[in-house]
Amino acid sequence: MAHATVGAYTTRCHHVHGHSYKFELFLRSDAPNDAQMVSDFKAVKDSGINDFFDSFDHAVMLWDKDVRASIIAQINPDRHILVPFNPTAEMMSKSFFQVCTAILETGPKLSGEKDAHVARVIVHETDTGYAVFDESDQAADKFAPPAFETWTISAGIRAAWARSDWYDRAVAALRAGRKA
Repeated sequence: MAHATVGAYTTRCHHVHGHSYKFELFLRSDAPNDAQMVSDFKAVKDSGINDFFDSFDHAVMLWDKDVRASIIAQINPDRHILVPFNPTAEMMSKSFFQVCTAILETGPKLSGEKDAHVARVIVHETDTGYAVFDESDQAADKFAPPAFETWTISAGIRAAWARSDWYDRAVAALRAGRKA
């Protein structure tokens, strides 16, 4: 995925550039399903989480305040995402934590999950540079809200989703949670 980090210390990061990102999702539960798992890995992917993570493959992600946001469709017409925050690994890990939580909480329990929840998300920008957001970070978090319902996700990305029902469920859950 490519991104640009407006205002970063390293001026190389100000320009559109790419990384070989790796995303790690950690689930937790004290109650196993019938197969003695928190959840079957395939069930997690089929819940919509795989479609969500795949959205970033070969995509360009920009802050909607970035001067290049208005020409994103020219930069990468089929695979782009505009977000209401600077797309740093820190903000991606927080966002992915919240979105994956909403997908998991609102989706079908495909492998009989019991109390399975997202415990942590790690976004690796490089082999040695990564950011972590976990359940203990929620209480003191002062980073910008990800506001997933305002993201612009290109039609090319949406067309590649195996199922799209996860998106509407996640947006509804995140809106409801923000108002609570």
